[in-house]
Amino acid sequence: VRYPFPIIGSQHKARLARTSLYIEVIVPVSGPFKADGMKMNPFPVILRGHVAGPWSIHHVNLTRMPVLDVKAKDLHSWLNPHVGSMLSTRERSLRKKHQNDDLMNLKDALIKILLCASGIQTGPPRRLFALYDDATNNCDTLLFISDVRYDLHSHTVVCDGYVLPLQHDLMQKIERDFNKLVTSHGGPIRIPAYGDTMRAWKQLLPAFVERCRSWHHRDDCEYVLQERIPLTEEMEQDPLCSCGRGKDIEGMNKEVPWKKFAPYVTRLALSPLFAVSYLESVGRDPAAHKCSMCRVKGKPKLMACKACKKVRYCSAACQKKDWKAHRPKCTP
Repeated sequence: VRYPFPIIGSQHKARLARTSLYIEVIVPVSGPFKADGMKMNPFPVILRGHVAGPWSIHHVNLTRMPVLDVKAKDLHSWLNPHVGSMLSTRERSLRKKHQNDDLMNLKDALIKILLCASGIQTGPPRRLFALYDDATNNCDTLLFISDVRYDLHSHTVVCDGYVLPLQHDLMQKIERDFNKLVTSHGGPIRIPAYGDTMRAWKQLLPAFVERCRSWHHRDDCEYVLQERIPLTEEMEQDPLCSCGRGKDIEGMNKEVPWKKFAPYVTRLALSPLFAVSYLESVGRDPAAHKCSMCRVKGKPKLMACKACKKVRYCSAACQKKDWKAHRPKCTP
């Protein structure tokens, strides 16, 4: 049965009209965050001839982006809340309840990579990451982050890095160097993939690669020959074409243990994925704020403390009552 809209097939109801001789199948309309809903690639890469481009992620020129100073004193104060704002209200609720959601898990992984690469969560910056399947504990992909850069046009940050999909035939070539890499200097930071999150990574990696490429796809590009992007969504398989492999690899020379892997990596621009307000709510609803003194919602609007902007009051009387307790904490 074909429907003109996406549906939730697992919640169908069938009715059989014996006298009228027809069968009626009732299904609810799907949506991006409903069960079985829109399980398509949320990060499509469009291929026209030999030209490929990401549909939902903007292009960047990594070589022109200024490098983030990871030693700056105030880095933690703005970068931590910035990357944390990736999560929507719905995703924050799911995280508190320890429920699984592929997009939420993917964002959690990106948050960890960005915070560790900048050094505001692990002390010194950590630049090597291993994506592994939580169910099988198999490592599928390595990420090398050479720099964290400012994306000035989009008011965010980007990880200038390289991706190494770990296939069986490649592992036979690099096994000795790989073992040295993962056992030296504490090894890579492990990034778990729960449920179908690894599938989401396979969909996202081609978009992160295409958004920053400075090379051209060859005539025998696997994307063109197979007419699909990504090439695969299976574990321990490479979702990328080989056209960009070993190109623009100057960043791999920053670390001596990385150099031997340079011919096999592809450059990418890894960045936050922010929720969009026209699909789901982002941040706290202003109407949900309560007066810091009487705990009553705004009448009709709460007023922030002029000095610190951190607390809100419904009236001057409530602010006056709370001043004795708030004064020691009132810092701009």
